[in-house]
Amino acid sequence: MRTSNSGNAHGTNGSPQTTFEQNLTESKVAENEAAVAEKATKGYDLRTLKDSSPLQIPHSASVQEQQKQGYRQVKYQWERRPYRYTSRWHQRTPNAPANQGNTWVTERVRPGKGYGPDARPAIREVFIRGSNGKGHWISRQRWDEAIRAQRQGTATNAQKEMLKHGHWPAP
Repeated sequence: MRTSNSGNAHGTNGSPQTTFEQNLTESKVAENEAAVAEKATKGYDLRTLKDSSPLQIPHSASVQEQQKQGYRQVKYQWERRPYRYTSRWHQRTPNAPANQGNTWVTERVRPGKGYGPDARPAIREVFIRGSNGKGHWISRQRWDEAIRAQRQGTATNAQKEMLKHGHWPAP
């Protein structure tokens, strides 16, 4: 193989060929351009989004992108026994307060067992920020009641605060 001043290698028939390094560089450029284009159209980058979650999302978590009515959502799900976790990033929803931007909502479920000597109800919880800045779990029932009250315009100050602290700021 002979080389020329153009940086292309020439095969035995004299036609230009690209080198391995050139192909590698071109594919990296294409990947980067695709990532930039994806972020420009979606407003987020899947490769870095999960790092901003209030709970650490393991690499083994499944990821699902969803287009909801009026906003996008990315849902990560994983299991750490005895709980199943869901951490959802979403853009501002249509019914959210005007000052709320993109947020994370993180939930966990411990499945119930309906029979036998160790029967127990399911536990469903939402992770919220406490007054000390650290997170703690509250019942999903309380969370859902606050969501309903906010939609109906009857939310108490405590419910508004709970919703504010359960929607963790996100990029």
